[in-house]
Amino acid sequence: MSFTVDIHSHVLMPQTMNAAGAYGPELIREPDGTGLFRIGKYEFRSKPGDGYILDERWHDPKARLADMDRNGIDVMGVSVSPLTYLYWADPEIAVPFASIQNDSMSDFCAGNPDRLFYFATIPLQDIAASVREIDRAAARGARGLNMGQTDVALGHMPDAEHFWPVYEAAERHNLPILFHPYPPGIEHGTGENQLVWIAGYLAQSTMTGAAMLLGGVFDQFPNLKIILPHGGGAMPYQWGRFDYAFERMRNVKAKYAPSHYKANIFYDSLVHDVRSRRHLVDFAGADQVLVGDNYMGWDAVDGFSMIRELNLPAADEEKIMGLNAARLFGLDPVRATAGRVTVA
Repeated sequence: MSFTVDIHSHVLMPQTMNAAGAYGPELIREPDGTGLFRIGKYEFRSKPGDGYILDERWHDPKARLADMDRNGIDVMGVSVSPLTYLYWADPEIAVPFASIQNDSMSDFCAGNPDRLFYFATIPLQDIAASVREIDRAAARGARGLNMGQTDVALGHMPDAEHFWPVYEAAERHNLPILFHPYPPGIEHGTGENQLVWIAGYLAQSTMTGAAMLLGGVFDQFPNLKIILPHGGGAMPYQWGRFDYAFERMRNVKAKYAPSHYKANIFYDSLVHDVRSRRHLVDFAGADQVLVGDNYMGWDAVDGFSMIRELNLPAADEEKIMGLNAARLFGLDPVRATAGRVTVA
C-alpha cells in the first residue's frame, strides 16, 4: 500500500467568520437547506437542498480525517479558499485576517500533525506584513505558503521585485509556494462567471509559471520551490514556447532557458483527461508531480485513482502518490501511516 499525500485541499474555518469587518465572511444555512457563503459583496450559493458549502469536512479535522481514512489518504495539506485571500481589502482588515486564518489552520492541524499540514496565507497588499506573517506562521507549523495570481488584484506580476522579500522569506523557511488562482471580480462582488473557474484558473497558472521562469526569480532564489495546480495550465503543453521566448524576447530577465529551472517547479495532478495527465508526467518527470485533487472543490476527483490509471512503474507511482510530497514538505511516512485505518 503506497504512502499517499493530497496537497490540494481547502478549508473554511468558523474562527474566520465575521472577522474581516464589512467583508464578513458569513456562512449561512438558508431555510431550504441551501448554503450561502458571503465575503464582501460576493455571494456563493449552493444548489437548493445542497448543503455542500456547509459540510463539516470544511472545518472539522475529525470529519476530515475520517473521510481521509475512507479514501485511503494518509496526509493532506490544507489551504484557505481563494475567495478569502482579501488582497483587495485595506491592510487594516487584511493583515489581522490573514493571521486569524493561519491560526485557525494551525489549530486544525495541531491534533494530527503527522497527517495534516497547512499552507499559510499572507496579506500581499502589505509586503512587510506578509514577511512578518510568514515568520509567524512558520513558527506555528506551516509547511508551505499559499499565494494567488497577483497582477489583477495587486498590479504586479509574480516575478516583480516587489514580491522578492516574500520569496526570500519562503526560501529562508524552506516553504514551497502553492500558487493557487482566484476568481477575479470577487473584490467587486462579481466573479460568478463559471468560465473563470473552468478556464481562467488554467490561464492564471500558466501566467504565473511563465513569469517565474522568465522573470529571473529562480536566479535570485535558486532554492525556491513552487507548485502549479491544475497540472500547470498550459505549461507542460507549451513549454517549448517559453524556451523559444528566452532566445527571442528581449525583456526576458532569466539567465538561462526555462528548462534549466525545471526542478524548481512542481505540478499537481488535477488534470481530468488521462492523455493530458500522461503527458504531464512524461514532460515533468515523476519527481516533479504531486497528487492534488482540490478536495472539497467543485472539480474534486479521486486523485490517487487518476494516478493508478496511468499504469506507471511502481517506483514512479510511489513518488507521485506521496514520496515527492514527503521530500518537499518534510513529512514522515512512517509516523503518518502508523495509525492507518483501513475502511472497507
